[in-house]
Amino acid sequence: MKIIKKKLFLKIFPATFFLYPPLALAQKLANPAPGAGSTLEDFVYLLLDIMQWIAIPLLALCIIRAGFILVSAGGNEDAVTKGKLWVFYTLVGAAIVLGARVIANIVFGTASVF
Repeated sequence: MKIIKKKLFLKIFPATFFLYPPLALAQKLANPAPGAGSTLEDFVYLLLDIMQWIAIPLLALCIIRAGFILVSAGGNEDAVTKGKLWVFYTLVGAAIVLGARVIANIVFGTASVF
């Protein structure tokens, strides 16, 4: 079994060794995300835009859910605590989502100095 694998390797390896460099030189690598621009900064800002388009409606739904839990608690301390946690974690998520662009600006601003 080991001899068969070795023979197969010796037949395949030289072919791949001589085949890959011409293929790599013949192809031009295109941008995998054509709408994202040509720099890392453009790509990160595109991802942030997509994240915000998805996350902001979800944050609104979470606030509605938290309000429903608080209104339907009816004096139950466990439900009130659960509702307060929903509000807290939703506000933390909102701060992260809305602050992501500020963080990206800080990172890219610092990186451009060097």
